Amino acid sequence: MKKNQVSKEDVLKDLIAIQKYEYQGMDHVDAIRLFGISEKEYCALYNKYKKEIVDNLCKTKKHLEKMTLEQKFFFDIKGWLLLPEILDNDEIMLMKEEVYLGAKNGYEGKLQNLLDHPKITGILSEILSEEPFIMFEESYGFRCENSFTTVRSYGWEAKSERSDMGLPHVVRPPQQANAMRYQVAGKKIFSGLTRVIWELEDVKYNQGGTSFLSGSHKAHFNFSENNPYLPDVRDSKWKKNIIKSMENYSCPAGSAIIFTESLLHAANNWTNKDNPRCAVFNCYNSIWSNWHKSVISHDTIESMPEKRKSLFRGIWEIPHGENQKYVKESNTI
Repeated sequence: MKKNQVSKEDVLKDLIAIQKYEYQGMDHVDAIRLFGISEKEYCALYNKYKKEIVDNLCKTKKHLEKMTLEQKFFFDIKGWLLLPEILDNDEIMLMKEEVYLGAKNGYEGKLQNLLDHPKITGILSEILSEEPFIMFEESYGFRCENSFTTVRSYGWEAKSERSDMGLPHVVRPPQQANAMRYQVAGKKIFSGLTRVIWELEDVKYNQGGTSFLSGSHKAHFNFSENNPYLPDVRDSKWKKNIIKSMENYSCPAGSAIIFTESLLHAANNWTNKDNPRCAVFNCYNSIWSNWHKSVISHDTIESMPEKRKSLFRGIWEIPHGENQKYVKESNTI
C-alpha cells in the first residue's frame, strides 16, 4: 500500500489482504509491514472502511448453497447423503460421453465442472472447512486430492475387479485416532477424507451401487478381533452380518452421493441389465491433510478457472500463512 495511493478500490484491496493474512496466522505487525504502512495509518483506514471489509470477507459465504440442518442431522447419523437429480439432461449427456470415450478422471473437459459444483461446495465447506477459511472469495476451504471414473457393464464383479474384493472397508479404522477420522466438536462436523460419487446413469436399488454400513463412521468397537488396524472386514468373524447390514440406494442419473471414508462402504456386483454404471468418484480433504499422492499435471490445473485451482494447493501453512492459491510447487507433494 503506497502512502500516496488515493484509489479507494486499491486501499480496500490491500486492507482486505491484510485481514486474510492475519486470518491465516500471520502476525498483525508482519502483515501491515508487507504493505508499508504504520499501525496508526492502518487503524485509521480500517475504521473508515470497516463495513466494506467485512462485507467483502463474507461475500463467499453468502454465495454458498449452505448445508441444511436436515442434511447435517442425517449425514452425522448415517455418514452419507444422497442428492438426487442435480445435473440436467444436457450436462449428463456431455459428461457421460466423456467417460464412455475414455476419460479416466474428472479433471478435464466438462467433467471438471463436477469438482466444485455449487450443489456440493456448500456441504463440503461445512464438513471439511473451518472459519475463517470459508470466507475467501478466491479460494475454497477444502482440497480435492483424487478423482477416477468407472464404467461397469452388466456382470461386472467386485471380487475379481477390485483389490479389496468388494469387501466393506474404510480409509482407516474409525475407532483409531487419526487425521482421516470423522469427528464432531463444538457443533462442527469434520468429515475427514470425503468422497463424492456422481452417478451418470440410473442406479437401481441393490443392483450395484455403492453400499454403506450407516453409522459405522462413529463406531467405538472394532470390526476385527485379530487386527484392529485392518481397513476392511476380511478377518472379521461377523463379516457376513456386516455385509447383510449394508445399506444401498437407488437414484436417477445426475445424482450425487457424499460420504465420509471413515464409513464402512463397499463396491458391489453390477446386476442392472438396463444400463451400465457410469460414475465419477472425486475425493476431498481438509486443507491440512493429504491421503492420495497427486497424479494431476501442473498444466491441467493451470487450465482451470482460478478458484478451482485452489482445490489443488499444497497442505503447508507456514511461512506466513499464504497458502490460498495453487502454485506449481503444490504439485510436487
